[in-house]
Amino acid sequence: MKQFLFVFIIFMGFTFNSCNTMKNEKIAIDVLIVPSEEMYSQALQLNSAIHNNNPETIKLDENHIPHITLLQGFIFEKDLPKVENVLKDVFESIKKEDLNAEKFSYSKNEAKSFAMISVEKSQKLMQLHEEVIEKVKPFLQKNASENAFVPNPDGSPISKSTLNYVPNFLKKYSYRNFDPHISLGVADKKVLDSLERNVFKSIDFNAASLSIYQLGDHGTAQKLLWKSE
Repeated sequence: MKQFLFVFIIFMGFTFNSCNTMKNEKIAIDVLIVPSEEMYSQALQLNSAIHNNNPETIKLDENHIPHITLLQGFIFEKDLPKVENVLKDVFESIKKEDLNAEKFSYSKNEAKSFAMISVEKSQKLMQLHEEVIEKVKPFLQKNASENAFVPNPDGSPISKSTLNYVPNFLKKYSYRNFDPHISLGVADKKVLDSLERNVFKSIDFNAASLSIYQLGDHGTAQKLLWKSE
Protein backbone atom coordinates (compact mmCIF):
# COMPACT_ATOMS: atom_id res chain seq x y z
CA MET A 1 0.00 0.00 0.00
CA LYS A 2 2.82 2.39 0.92
CA GLN A 3 4.56 1.61 -2.38
CA PHE A 4 1.34 2.33 -4.28
CA LEU A 5 0.89 5.68 -2.53
CA PHE A 6 4.51 6.63 -3.27
CA VAL A 7 4.09 5.85 -6.97
CA PHE A 8 0.75 7.72 -7.07
CA ILE A 9 2.26 10.83 -5.46
CA ILE A 10 5.18 10.79 -7.90
CA PHE A 11 2.75 10.42 -10.82
CA MET A 12 0.52 13.27 -9.63
CA GLY A 13 3.55 15.49 -9.07
CA PHE A 14 4.76 14.79 -12.61
CA THR A 15 1.30 15.52 -14.03
CA PHE A 16 0.98 18.78 -12.11
CA ASN A 17 4.44 19.97 -13.10
CA SER A 18 3.85 19.03 -16.75
CA CYS A 19 0.58 20.97 -16.89
CA ASN A 20 2.10 23.92 -15.08
CA THR A 21 5.06 23.99 -17.45
CA MET A 22 2.72 23.86 -20.45
CA LYS A 23 0.69 26.81 -19.19
CA ASN A 24 3.87 28.85 -18.64
CA GLU A 25 5.20 28.23 -22.14
CA LYS A 26 5.44 31.31 -24.34
CA ILE A 27 3.78 31.46 -27.74
CA ALA A 28 4.37 33.82 -30.65
CA ILE A 29 1.11 35.46 -31.69
CA ASP A 30 -0.14 37.59 -34.54
CA VAL A 31 -3.23 39.73 -33.91
CA LEU A 32 -4.51 40.23 -37.42
CA ILE A 33 -7.29 41.09 -39.82
CA VAL A 34 -8.51 38.41 -42.21
CA PRO A 35 -9.65 40.19 -45.40
CA SER A 36 -13.05 39.60 -46.95
CA GLU A 37 -13.53 37.18 -49.85
CA GLU A 38 -12.60 39.28 -52.90
CA MET A 39 -9.33 40.50 -51.36
CA TYR A 40 -8.58 37.06 -49.90
CA SER A 41 -9.03 35.43 -53.32
CA GLN A 42 -6.88 38.02 -55.08
CA ALA A 43 -4.07 37.46 -52.57
CA LEU A 44 -4.23 33.70 -53.22
CA GLN A 45 -4.16 34.27 -56.98
CA LEU A 46 -1.13 36.57 -56.81
CA ASN A 47 0.70 34.27 -54.42
CA SER A 48 0.03 31.24 -56.62
CA ALA A 49 1.79 32.91 -59.57
CA ILE A 50 4.65 34.01 -57.32
CA HIS A 51 5.02 30.53 -55.84
CA ASN A 52 5.03 28.96 -59.31
CA ASN A 53 7.97 31.19 -60.18
CA ASN A 54 9.73 30.55 -56.87
CA PRO A 55 8.65 27.34 -55.06
CA GLU A 56 10.93 28.23 -52.14
CA THR A 57 8.81 31.23 -51.15
CA ILE A 58 5.74 31.23 -48.88
CA LYS A 59 2.61 29.42 -50.08
CA LEU A 60 -0.65 30.93 -48.92
CA ASP A 61 -3.29 28.35 -48.01
CA GLU A 62 -5.56 27.34 -45.13
CA ASN A 63 -2.50 26.96 -42.88
CA HIS A 64 -0.77 30.16 -44.07
CA ILE A 65 -3.62 32.59 -44.49
CA PRO A 66 -3.56 35.99 -46.24
CA HIS A 67 -3.75 38.60 -43.48
CA ILE A 68 -3.00 42.13 -42.31
CA THR A 69 -0.90 42.10 -39.14
CA LEU A 70 -1.87 44.55 -36.40
CA LEU A 71 0.53 43.30 -33.72
CA GLN A 72 3.07 40.52 -33.25
CA GLY A 73 4.65 39.47 -29.98
CA PHE A 74 5.16 36.81 -27.33
CA ILE A 75 2.70 35.99 -24.56
CA PHE A 76 2.42 33.24 -21.97
CA GLU A 77 0.07 30.53 -23.18
CA LYS A 78 -1.81 30.77 -19.87
CA ASP A 79 -2.65 34.42 -20.67
CA LEU A 80 -4.33 33.65 -24.00
CA PRO A 81 -7.89 33.64 -22.53
CA LYS A 82 -7.21 37.08 -21.02
CA VAL A 83 -5.96 38.42 -24.36
CA GLU A 84 -9.02 37.00 -26.08
CA ASN A 85 -11.24 38.71 -23.52
CA VAL A 86 -9.72 42.18 -23.95
CA LEU A 87 -10.07 41.90 -27.74
CA LYS A 88 -13.59 40.46 -27.90
CA ASP A 89 -15.32 43.78 -28.66
CA VAL A 90 -12.60 45.43 -30.74
CA PHE A 91 -13.81 44.08 -34.10
CA GLU A 92 -16.94 46.23 -33.90
CA SER A 93 -14.87 49.35 -34.65
CA ILE A 94 -13.65 48.11 -38.04
CA LYS A 95 -16.01 45.46 -39.43
CA LYS A 96 -18.14 47.92 -41.43
CA GLU A 97 -15.25 50.13 -42.55
CA ASP A 98 -13.88 50.06 -46.09
CA LEU A 99 -10.23 49.14 -46.34
CA ASN A 100 -8.33 49.79 -49.55
CA ALA A 101 -5.77 47.64 -51.36
CA GLU A 102 -3.69 50.63 -52.33
CA LYS A 103 -0.95 49.14 -54.51
CA PHE A 104 1.10 46.10 -55.47
CA SER A 105 4.45 46.78 -53.82
CA TYR A 106 7.89 45.39 -54.68
CA SER A 107 11.37 46.65 -55.50
CA LYS A 108 11.65 47.58 -59.16
CA ASN A 109 15.42 47.98 -58.91
CA GLU A 110 16.19 44.34 -58.17
CA ALA A 111 16.07 41.20 -60.32
CA LYS A 112 14.13 39.39 -57.58
CA SER A 113 11.97 41.01 -54.90
CA PHE A 114 9.56 40.43 -52.04
CA ALA A 115 6.03 41.47 -53.03
CA MET A 116 3.03 42.53 -50.98
CA ILE A 117 -0.33 44.23 -51.25
CA SER A 118 -0.02 47.58 -49.49
CA VAL A 119 -3.17 48.56 -47.59
CA GLU A 120 -4.09 52.21 -47.12
CA LYS A 121 -3.07 53.49 -43.70
CA SER A 122 -6.49 54.96 -42.94
CA GLN A 123 -7.43 56.67 -39.71
CA LYS A 124 -9.74 53.80 -38.71
CA LEU A 125 -7.06 51.19 -39.37
CA MET A 126 -4.51 53.18 -37.36
CA GLN A 127 -6.97 53.50 -34.49
CA LEU A 128 -7.53 49.74 -34.53
CA HIS A 129 -3.77 49.08 -34.60
CA GLU A 130 -3.22 51.35 -31.61
CA GLU A 131 -6.21 49.97 -29.67
CA VAL A 132 -4.98 46.41 -30.13
CA ILE A 133 -1.53 47.42 -28.83
CA GLU A 134 -3.02 49.19 -25.81
CA LYS A 135 -5.11 46.15 -24.86
CA VAL A 136 -2.50 43.43 -25.50
CA LYS A 137 0.65 45.27 -24.34
CA PRO A 138 0.25 44.31 -20.63
CA PHE A 139 0.57 40.64 -21.63
CA LEU A 140 3.55 40.94 -23.97
CA GLN A 141 6.85 39.28 -23.04
CA LYS A 142 10.25 40.53 -24.19
CA ASN A 143 11.57 37.38 -25.79
CA ALA A 144 11.08 33.67 -26.34
CA SER A 145 12.78 30.71 -27.98
CA GLU A 146 11.86 29.15 -31.32
CA ASN A 147 9.60 26.79 -29.34
CA ALA A 148 7.10 29.66 -29.25
CA PHE A 149 6.44 29.21 -32.97
CA VAL A 150 4.62 26.55 -34.97
CA PRO A 151 7.48 24.25 -36.04
CA ASN A 152 8.59 24.03 -39.66
CA PRO A 153 7.24 20.84 -41.26
CA ASP A 154 10.70 19.82 -42.44
CA GLY A 155 12.17 20.18 -38.95
CA SER A 156 14.42 23.09 -39.92
CA PRO A 157 14.99 25.80 -37.27
CA ILE A 158 12.94 28.98 -37.19
CA SER A 159 14.86 31.62 -39.17
CA LYS A 160 16.93 34.22 -37.34
CA SER A 161 15.09 36.99 -39.17
CA THR A 162 11.79 35.77 -37.68
CA LEU A 163 13.27 35.40 -34.19
CA ASN A 164 14.56 38.98 -34.41
CA TYR A 165 11.46 40.52 -36.02
CA VAL A 166 8.76 39.44 -33.58
CA PRO A 167 10.24 40.86 -30.32
CA ASN A 168 10.99 44.13 -32.13
CA PHE A 169 7.55 44.59 -33.68
CA LEU A 170 6.29 47.00 -31.05
CA LYS A 171 9.43 49.16 -31.09
CA LYS A 172 10.32 49.15 -34.79
CA TYR A 173 7.18 48.37 -36.78
CA SER A 174 4.31 50.01 -34.91
CA TYR A 175 2.65 53.42 -34.65
CA ARG A 176 4.31 55.77 -37.18
CA ASN A 177 6.23 52.79 -38.61
CA PHE A 178 3.12 50.64 -39.01
CA ASP A 179 2.99 49.30 -42.57
CA PRO A 180 -0.30 47.45 -43.16
CA HIS A 181 0.03 44.88 -45.94
CA ILE A 182 -0.65 41.35 -47.14
CA SER A 183 2.59 39.41 -47.74
CA LEU A 184 2.80 37.52 -51.03
CA GLY A 185 6.36 36.16 -51.32
CA VAL A 186 9.50 36.55 -53.43
CA ALA A 187 9.64 36.27 -57.23
CA ASP A 188 11.51 37.48 -60.31
CA LYS A 189 10.88 41.11 -61.20
CA LYS A 190 9.53 40.23 -64.66
CA VAL A 191 6.85 38.06 -63.01
CA LEU A 192 5.97 40.82 -60.54
CA ASP A 193 5.81 43.40 -63.37
CA SER A 194 3.29 41.20 -65.17
CA LEU A 195 1.21 40.64 -62.01
CA GLU A 196 1.09 44.38 -61.33
CA ARG A 197 -0.11 45.11 -64.86
CA ASN A 198 -2.48 42.21 -65.44
CA VAL A 199 -3.68 40.71 -62.16
CA PHE A 200 -3.55 43.13 -59.24
CA LYS A 201 -6.66 45.24 -58.68
CA SER A 202 -6.86 48.13 -56.26
CA ILE A 203 -10.13 47.40 -54.51
CA ASP A 204 -12.05 48.33 -51.39
CA PHE A 205 -12.70 45.44 -49.03
CA ASN A 206 -13.81 44.71 -45.48
CA ALA A 207 -12.39 42.82 -42.55
CA ALA A 208 -13.89 39.34 -42.33
CA SER A 209 -12.62 38.90 -38.78
CA LEU A 210 -10.17 39.98 -36.14
CA SER A 211 -8.16 36.90 -35.18
CA ILE A 212 -5.24 35.65 -33.13
CA TYR A 213 -2.92 33.15 -34.81
CA GLN A 214 0.18 31.41 -33.57
CA LEU A 215 3.03 32.43 -35.83
CA GLY A 216 5.09 30.11 -37.96
CA ASP A 217 8.35 30.93 -39.71
CA HIS A 218 8.62 34.08 -41.86
CA GLY A 219 5.60 35.75 -40.22
CA THR A 220 3.12 33.17 -41.51
CA ALA A 221 -0.22 32.95 -39.68
CA GLN A 222 -0.49 29.21 -39.15
CA LYS A 223 -2.52 28.11 -36.14
CA LEU A 224 -5.85 29.77 -35.38
CA LEU A 225 -6.17 30.44 -31.64
CA TRP A 226 -9.18 32.77 -31.61
CA LYS A 227 -11.41 34.79 -33.93
CA SER A 228 -14.03 37.46 -33.34
CA GLU A 229 -17.66 36.35 -33.26
